[in-house]
Amino acid sequence: MTGYECAGCGVQRAFHSLLHFRVLEAFKFNPLFVIAIPIIVFLLLNKCFNPNYEKTIFSKLFFRKSFFIVLLIIVLLFSLFRNTVFYNGIIENL
Repeated sequence: MTGYECAGCGVQRAFHSLLHFRVLEAFKFNPLFVIAIPIIVFLLLNKCFNPNYEKTIFSKLFFRKSFFIVLLIIVLLFSLFRNTVFYNGIIENL
């Protein structure tokens, strides 16, 4: 990684690596994307196959305004952290 990549390149490369079952390589390209995929799949499956989804704790937790604010903060902090030398050192040593 050169450090001068476009914003979407890491996600595309991570998705391509996941399609070829190379999880560690995908994690090196974009760890936030790789961590978010199982969570999103779980939530979608839970919503599709659970008839009482509106009464579950997931629906009460994930559709609050505070959840979206926390999610936005996590994404912004990750995007700032990703552009540091410390992050590049961690990723190169994986």
